[in-house]
Amino acid sequence: MMDNMQESKAVPDELASAAAVSSVSEHEQKQEQEQDQFAGIPQKVLRAIPFYILVPVLFWGAFRLSGYGLDWRGFGLGALGWFIAFFLRGPLSLVVQKWPKDRAQKVIIGSSGVLEESVRLILLAFTAASFNWAQSVGQGWAAVEVLFTIVNVIVILTLIKRTDEKAMQAKAMLLAQGNIGSSPLWGVLERIWASAYHIGATLLIAHTPWLVLLLIPMHSGLNFAALHAAKHSILRANMIIAITGLVALAGGLLLFW
Repeated sequence: MMDNMQESKAVPDELASAAAVSSVSEHEQKQEQEQDQFAGIPQKVLRAIPFYILVPVLFWGAFRLSGYGLDWRGFGLGALGWFIAFFLRGPLSLVVQKWPKDRAQKVIIGSSGVLEESVRLILLAFTAASFNWAQSVGQGWAAVEVLFTIVNVIVILTLIKRTDEKAMQAKAMLLAQGNIGSSPLWGVLERIWASAYHIGATLLIAHTPWLVLLLIPMHSGLNFAALHAAKHSILRANMIIAITGLVALAGGLLLFW
């Protein structure tokens, strides 16, 4: 009787052990599959970084060839303005951190237009509004955002190589975006169009300050539209940013014509 009881007790123990081994095996298999999806990405991304650096250089060269040199004070002020707008999101993030994730994300994205365009307006109102000054401020704003993108890319590369819980959560979020296998050059193109927008928006506000009332919803709407489109098509997202950026730049140039 005791032997039968011991044998019946051993069966659940063996089943539990088998289940545990199966769970570990499935977890390892899942990790291997995720690693396969990220295979080769670090090399491709690292090769793209020089192209990111070229983006602000190309805009500097284009304005230089057009007869407008860079005012480094304005460039530095533009970079400072981007950082001010970025850090102003900190208090807002604290307010919404306990909100539902989707709602909090919408508030943060929606605040981008209010914060960035308001800071841009204040910087120009207290300094100068000439074409050369405004394009220098816009270039500084755009360039520091490119730098921030490069830093983000490097952070992502370090996460890809890690297997801790936080890294795995971050990789799951990247996979959920659906464009992890896309060429990093799409990101470079996105920086070109975004830079065009920032320079154009700075020119527009410098010439006609009240246009900030149009640029605030335009900026936030652009971020919402691009983020939504990127989930389905990275080409569509780039087209949205390209059209908006080029229209803003063309408008700013035409006003100072």
